Amino acid sequence: MKNGLFFPVLILISISFNLFGQNLVDSNYKPLWLRMDEAVQLVESGESGEAIYAFRKILEDVPGNPEAEMWLGLIFDKENEYELSIRYLELALEHKKQLVILEDQYRILYRLADIHLKAGDPSAYVDNLYNVIEFSEEKIQNNNLKNAMLNVLKERGYDKFIELYRPEKRISLKAYSLLGKYYFKKENWGIALEYLMQATGSIITSCIEEIKRLNPDYNFLIDESTDKSLENVFDLVNNTPALKEYFKSNSFYEYYYYLGKTLIQLGHEESGSYILEKIYIRPETGKWGILSRKGN
Repeated sequence: MKNGLFFPVLILISISFNLFGQNLVDSNYKPLWLRMDEAVQLVESGESGEAIYAFRKILEDVPGNPEAEMWLGLIFDKENEYELSIRYLELALEHKKQLVILEDQYRILYRLADIHLKAGDPSAYVDNLYNVIEFSEEKIQNNNLKNAMLNVLKERGYDKFIELYRPEKRISLKAYSLLGKYYFKKENWGIALEYLMQATGSIITSCIEEIKRLNPDYNFLIDESTDKSLENVFDLVNNTPALKEYFKSNSFYEYYYYLGKTLIQLGHEESGSYILEKIYIRPETGKWGILSRKGN
């Protein structure tokens, strides 16, 4: 009995093994991560048509896959197919809880904001930037704290604001910056001030933290006798390549310029002029230093 069963079982195992081997080679049996990786490589090599086909095939097999939806949205944005791009990116947001990297939801929101702006829908642009702030939970919920920060900035100046409050906006920094610029251009000075204060303050805070990491004895303190508190930070940033690049990549002096001009528009001449003065005396500020000198 035992010998009689042995050969049929052996044949069955052999057939199963061969089928399994074929499955590994057959593209239909590739694991999802490999199919995604190959599709992304198609995007990076500029083969948009094949990439679209690959991602759509993934969605046929795995409906609601947010990574595939996100990538289709990014491809259609590049092709200037804004309606399709928005459709797929919004689907990806609907399925954001299934994202492998949850932070990709912010990448999607920022891209949606940019697409809506290009498509001529500023309201949706603003809404998506608001959503970044809301989803990241980096919004100041306490109005008393927000008002206290604004009052210090207006009445006691930017250096004192930085000394007392160290705003940190990691995920939503770009959203605060863009909203500040948007409302500045709209001449909505009160709202612009709130966002520009948080954006520039967060950039300075990150730099001070890095300076302290490099030099544990460093402390940011107001030196009223020399009036060079923030200027010393700018010097350290300009002499530290990584921080200098951080300033540049986040367009610090642009938003700092907008902040100074906004304060002046709101009647806080001393605090605003102080900021513009700090910009135009520094050679690395470029265009924004020139604008500050001209008083524009």
